Amino acid sequence: MQQDFNSKINDYENNRLPSKLAALRIAGEYLQTRIRNGSNPKIIYEHGVHVFNVAKIARAIARETGGEINPETAYILGLLHDVGRVKDETVTMVPHGIEGYRYLTKLGYPGAAPICLTHNFIDKDIKPGDYPTYSPALFNQTKGFLSQIEYNDYDRLIQLGDLFSRGKEILSIRQRLDKNKQFYKIKKLSYEDKAFALRDYFDDKFGIDVEKIVADEFDLTKHTNGTITIFLLPNQYAYAQERRFSLVK
Repeated sequence: MQQDFNSKINDYENNRLPSKLAALRIAGEYLQTRIRNGSNPKIIYEHGVHVFNVAKIARAIARETGGEINPETAYILGLLHDVGRVKDETVTMVPHGIEGYRYLTKLGYPGAAPICLTHNFIDKDIKPGDYPTYSPALFNQTKGFLSQIEYNDYDRLIQLGDLFSRGKEILSIRQRLDKNKQFYKIKKLSYEDKAFALRDYFDDKFGIDVEKIVADEFDLTKHTNGTITIFLLPNQYAYAQERRFSLVK
């Protein structure tokens, strides 16, 4: 990352972003690059579904904000948020947020690049122990970057969309957090309360129900038991099994 940080770096409405078609091409190209470089096609396919779903979620929520969030901009940022996975971070040891920032900047879209980093951190006050894949130098650089910008609703929206999507699954925030805890074999995630606060921020600011919006977008059923929401998958609904990267819709 470059160090020319300023308060306008994540001004997505006024910075130069790729068009929707260009963003679709960028997303498709980085997924195909991973396959050409030997990654498991099934895993990359499922990640491609995730990318597309985050874009759809961001657009669906943006449409309910009364024009305060541009659905097209939200969709483009959703498509681009994970481009840093063009390289396998377990091999390069460069976190995908930083790789994505570099990748979009190299492509000529530094105005879109911050989303690659901000979507990873609901809380800007990051702690080294929560991010073991970051070297001390990259961690300090990232913390410096985050400290010099203010999140806007696009940054928060992609963070929120990312919470609802896990691989090719669409989950309520409760289900997503529970699956993460099962995967990491821990009782509570450090960011659990902040995840629900992020949901509540959009609900309260725009007078909407983001979990219902997401459920409706994917033909799911929202089931609430007290304060806990889960998504139920209707029997007639299934994800397409075709493993091609045609992200246009």
